[in-house]
Amino acid sequence: MVPKCVHSCRGLCAALSVAKKKEEEAIREYSEFAAECDYTDVRLLLNQLIVDRKRALNSLEKLDALLKDRFAIIDDINDSFA
Repeated sequence: MVPKCVHSCRGLCAALSVAKKKEEEAIREYSEFAAECDYTDVRLLLNQLIVDRKRALNSLEKLDALLKDRFAIIDDINDSFA
């Protein structure tokens, strides 16, 4: 069951977590298929899909880090008023 977005991104974004996990799973599966594949065109396509998925995973990780930084800044600002 896929967790629904709780619309509480404070320190944890369920959507990003699920998306990152799915990209990692796809990379793993495509890698296994590519390693076993004897047909060059299929193996090349799978390797290209792996590159694309790694790029998507990198984008998700960058956004996750950016959100964590933003929340840390907001927390620092809020703490300065306490």
